[in-house]
Amino acid sequence: MRPLPLAALTLLLAATAGCSKKQTSSAGGLDDTTVTATAPAPEPAAPATPREFAFNQRQEFAQSIRQQLATADQQIEQLADQAKSKGGAVSDRALATIRATRKTVDRNLKRVDAATEANWDQVKSTVTQSVDRLSESIEGAQPK
Repeated sequence: MRPLPLAALTLLLAATAGCSKKQTSSAGGLDDTTVTATAPAPEPAAPATPREFAFNQRQEFAQSIRQQLATADQQIEQLADQAKSKGGAVSDRALATIRATRKTVDRNLKRVDAATEANWDQVKSTVTQSVDRLSESIEGAQPK
């Protein structure tokens, strides 16, 4: 969350300081009317990158990685189709490397459920790095 600028914070404090107004009602008693100040709408949060997830957001992190892997799996299938075609630009060796890297990501992703707060940063880093390597392998195998 971004800190509020000093002017906005001052305005917000000034608005809330005078929120309660006491008036005498026609019956001679006090009427307690509260005025509510509205704060500016918060800026929409940017989508979290895998590196921004905290320990208590393990499942959201895993879901984010699974979404990335769904896209990667489609790209791998496209590369496999190209490798099968006669004169395809994708080598079988590159495809085998990509599939091995993909299996490594699966193994690392399984570690998320068993992660503890103490080893979370390491688990998260390992998963993120393996996804990055997979993306690089897929990108490198794409026909030019």
